[in-house]
Amino acid sequence: MIKINILTLFPNMFDGFLTESIIKRAIEDKKVDINIKNLRDYSKNKHKQVDDTPYGGGAGMVLMCEPVFEAVEDLKKKNTKVIMMTPQGKPYNQKMAEKLSKEKNLLIICGHYEGFDERINSIVDEEISIGDYVLTGGELPAMVLTDSITRLVPGVIDEESSSNDSFKDDLLDYPTYTKPREYKGMKVPDVLLSGDHKRIDEWRKEEQIKKTAEKRPDLIKNRKRKIIGKYSLIDDKSEKKMISINLDDAYDFTPKKKDIFNVNKVMLVEPTFIQKIAKKNLQKKLNTLLKQIEIVLNDETDDEGASYVLGEIERMQALIITTYAKNLDNEYLSLIMLKLDALKNEVAIKEMEKIETINFNKKGRSR
Repeated sequence: MIKINILTLFPNMFDGFLTESIIKRAIEDKKVDINIKNLRDYSKNKHKQVDDTPYGGGAGMVLMCEPVFEAVEDLKKKNTKVIMMTPQGKPYNQKMAEKLSKEKNLLIICGHYEGFDERINSIVDEEISIGDYVLTGGELPAMVLTDSITRLVPGVIDEESSSNDSFKDDLLDYPTYTKPREYKGMKVPDVLLSGDHKRIDEWRKEEQIKKTAEKRPDLIKNRKRKIIGKYSLIDDKSEKKMISINLDDAYDFTPKKKDIFNVNKVMLVEPTFIQKIAKKNLQKKLNTLLKQIEIVLNDETDDEGASYVLGEIERMQALIITTYAKNLDNEYLSLIMLKLDALKNEVAIKEMEKIETINFNKKGRSR
């Protein structure tokens, strides 16, 4: 069970929050223990004052450090993490929620008025913000924090539900549908009705990536490496660029442009996949070369094509040795090299025949 103490000037704001839905059930099931503490109870002022005007002048009132110090000293245990809700804090996200849900004791301080006395920072473990905007106080942010943490506590909600949450692996959630199958011309995707769970899982993963790229591209582009399943995508537009990557056993190639990601280079590390892609790419190059060879062999009027093609065959053989040899099996490579040698001989013979024909014609005309 996780214990959460919330220090606030307005405890009544939490009445509805604690008595409804998942939070209420979690408290009743003793999965969480949430206590609302009134900051004014720790004021030594007879009027229970907890704020005052700022030194140096300025608008608004500032929370005094003394009552906050008194409260933290009273509520903090050995393993308590003290959090202050403030606009200048670290932006809150799902990874932070997962991390905080593993804590045993949390003490959340809600700010109000113009801000905190700066000395309060000395007793705070972490400052957190729920967004780049200003609210009247830290009560709503504290509720957001508490809700996001509570639902991740084991047993509070179904484990499968939390495992499919948005922002899991920095991806948004996949689209979901329920009855009816069709409404106003909008149909449920056929794959969800197929009963094929493997296809459904693949579709959902693809839709997660599409939705994230469309609605929150920052989740992908702001990271130098994005893990999706067992593969990773490297984004050169990130703030910290990956200058180079050295993998001795990897095979790299330039993929086709896609709508979701602009990828300049892919490096494969799985042997069977490497061999499949390497063969496919090599075959494309060979097909292009074979078309050139066919033209030369069938064109009696081309006097320079044979020399060009012979050079291309030699370049292809060199490419195979330097690039493909380490990724393809010897039997396949030997067969390809033998075929290229045979084609090279055939083109060379064709070129020699043309030379002899030209020389013969020259001799015939000179008589």
